[in-house]
Amino acid sequence: MYKKIEPDNKIFECAEFQKDKYKFNLIFKNLPSPDLELYSDEESYMVCRGSKNLPTWIWSSDNFNKSKIGEIEELIKMYLTDNERDKFTCKKELYDLLIERNFINLNTDDYFEMGFLICHKTKEPKVCDGILSKPTESDREVLAKYWYDDNIEMNGINPITMEQSMKDVETFISDDNFYVLRNTENKIVCMASYSTAREQAKINHVYTPTEERKKGYAANLIYLMTNDILKNGLVPLLYTDYNYIPSNKAYINAGYEDKGILINFSCSKNK
Repeated sequence: MYKKIEPDNKIFECAEFQKDKYKFNLIFKNLPSPDLELYSDEESYMVCRGSKNLPTWIWSSDNFNKSKIGEIEELIKMYLTDNERDKFTCKKELYDLLIERNFINLNTDDYFEMGFLICHKTKEPKVCDGILSKPTESDREVLAKYWYDDNIEMNGINPITMEQSMKDVETFISDDNFYVLRNTENKIVCMASYSTAREQAKINHVYTPTEERKKGYAANLIYLMTNDILKNGLVPLLYTDYNYIPSNKAYINAGYEDKGILINFSCSKNK
């Protein structure tokens, strides 16, 4: 049976979780939160959320005992809020089990395959004219437009506002882990950053404007930034839209390895 656990619980050291610790990087990102909600059977699964506005991550072992699926369904219901849809992430095997059981709170129309990639050694991609640098205050409007456009592409009808984008970019510019690539005309042609949790470095905010795509800029920026990450003794990793071939190709060209998928889905309390 599950119970509320602390971030130093023994399950984090078990062999099954250690195999998945990079793939479930966001669990580590959530652990320091004052609003942490963390439950587990201390053996084969855990459910973790940093706050109610963030997705809930469900880790389950590869030899997960299917008889415990009822406990996970109870926990999912406990994590549901009054939001129209609450987001969850898990392994495909667990998601398929929820489908098989016709879990009543599951929104079957909300399904996204999120790829997981990791890099232990970079591979130099085809050279382009980009030069790696850090952004400055004079780049704020350009980066805000890029971040706004990126959110429209990723979130469709629910993107952030331009006002929010400007605020976000202020944080990006002050972050020492935020990089841009400039072409020979000094135009920013790609941006990316990374955040750290323990020995892991998660790649974020990768964006190339549409008119500059297919020129090798993203692969070169990822390659150069990843070299810096590795020099600092960190393990670079990232999540992608698994079915969007161009972005995945850019990462693989820079030395990242495709390690399969996780499933993003949603559930609703009032169904």
